[in-house]
Amino acid sequence: MRILTLHCDYIKFKALKKALKDVEELSPKEKEEHEVKDCLVVLTSIESGDNQRIIKQLIEAVEKTAKEVKTNNIVLYPYAHLSSNLAKPKVALELLKEAETELKNIFKHTIRAPFGYYKELEFKCKGHPLAELSKEFKSDNQISENTSKKGQSNGEIEINKEEIAQLVKKLSRVHMQASRGKNDLKSNVEIGRDLDLYIVNELVGQGLPLLTNHGAAIKREIERFAIDEEIKRGYLHTSTPIMAKSDLYKVSGHWQHYQDSMFCIQSGDDILALRPMTCPFHFILYKSKPRSYKDLPLKYAEIASLFRNEQSGELRGLTRVRQLTLADAHIVCRKDQIEEQFEEVLDLLKFTMKKLGVKDIWYRFSKWDSKDKKKYIDNPKAWEESQNLMKKILDKLKIKYVEKEGEAAFYGPKLDLQYEDVYGKEDTLLTIQIDFALPERYDMTYTDEHGKEVRPMVIHRSSTGATERVMAHILEKSQGALPLWLSPRQIRVISFTDRNNKATEKFANELKELFPQLRVDTDTRSDTVQSKIRDASLLKINYAIVIGDKEEENGTLAVRPRGSKPQFGVKKETFIEQIKKELEERSV
Repeated sequence: MRILTLHCDYIKFKALKKALKDVEELSPKEKEEHEVKDCLVVLTSIESGDNQRIIKQLIEAVEKTAKEVKTNNIVLYPYAHLSSNLAKPKVALELLKEAETELKNIFKHTIRAPFGYYKELEFKCKGHPLAELSKEFKSDNQISENTSKKGQSNGEIEINKEEIAQLVKKLSRVHMQASRGKNDLKSNVEIGRDLDLYIVNELVGQGLPLLTNHGAAIKREIERFAIDEEIKRGYLHTSTPIMAKSDLYKVSGHWQHYQDSMFCIQSGDDILALRPMTCPFHFILYKSKPRSYKDLPLKYAEIASLFRNEQSGELRGLTRVRQLTLADAHIVCRKDQIEEQFEEVLDLLKFTMKKLGVKDIWYRFSKWDSKDKKKYIDNPKAWEESQNLMKKILDKLKIKYVEKEGEAAFYGPKLDLQYEDVYGKEDTLLTIQIDFALPERYDMTYTDEHGKEVRPMVIHRSSTGATERVMAHILEKSQGALPLWLSPRQIRVISFTDRNNKATEKFANELKELFPQLRVDTDTRSDTVQSKIRDASLLKINYAIVIGDKEEENGTLAVRPRGSKPQFGVKKETFIEQIKKELEERSV
């Protein structure tokens, strides 16, 4: 945010006509000329990335300056000319209204000039050293201040020891409380806490969970599974940057339609945005060389870190976060290949959902809203063609679905796989989208069999959805009791007594040598075997192996599968073969 404060004898302003389409409507009184005498005029420019914290800095600065110049009359005046990195009008207006409310709590005589209007303006500025002050407020709480006097500078930013001490106290504060869902089911927050899978910390920020080694193990297995299966099915795995210049998103339309949900960084003269999706990057890869009809379909895939500025009220556990990992892919194909490729994607999704144990889902056919010209690309013919095509495919495959207007992506219709969390809240697990717009925007072409340049079509899809969200879902559905291949703690080898400790450690090491990726540990504490087994059960460990004198003597195992009766006298070779099969098949 940039401001210019002027201590004025008076200011006069009058709204004339709208400078922007979607701005606040003014009452007849608000359209009249306003005059305020002996006032502090705050010319304000709201920039991209500004938030409520910036508003607090603004209030503090205005309060300080008003006190110094001894006035209680405040005029908050939107003035876009102070910056070239402006926030979206909707965001700017919300922040200005918030600033107005806060200022009125301090200064009774506060007035805000209309936002988004051409205005007549007349003022007379006083002539003292504090009459003209400019300030810049940044998201990292850095404030640079310049007065009309030359050569003044604040120097380095200093943070006092007391403030640092308060911040340090927050380092160990973990917020992992959550109410129970329907039928007293635990949410992924409570499960994550009890099984030590992830934490949420105030100093890190909302929607930014920190996964422990146990939580990271689940995430890693899901992503390995996605990569393995996609490569089998002909996908080309890529690795692209997590950010790009705003120009890239202007071409796609994301900058115009999605900017409020993007995190932006000023770098010199460039504005960089952390990517909320990978499609523009994959399209650049496609365009890096000429393409023939023989090259298609081209299937680009990536396990991508994405960033979306979700509203704080929407953030919850792993279900909705600000940094997510998506098994993302884009299939560039000919129009005559679209049905076959769509069917193949559906087959992939059915397979992955089965392996992940996801059952209670349903399909939503998400269509555009022809009346919403702001949200959607205005091309009725293309919308109807692509929606009819998707409907044809779904009906051919006898997919049961519900239709929903106004839920499509801005560039095309989509098929959403919907689910319900433990609270009964509906959400989207993953999507398949048919894109008619972006190939044209990026001027994507291929040469057909007649040597003619033709526009391809694109299918956007995810094989496992956002990893964090699918983790949340399978944790809630299983209540933490995951299948062996997904479980963060797979096997625990328990000594019956202290004299069995060596044999316990030896067998655990054997398992690790045979299966280097196996998550196995030991419990050789001087405690009762019942207590050790109970602890293993609470941690949802798949197999608790007990080794006592009898097992040592006979070379066998006492195997306790999670939730089942113990099996005594199990041969080591038999158990090892069983584990091998479960891991290889990724059994549910």
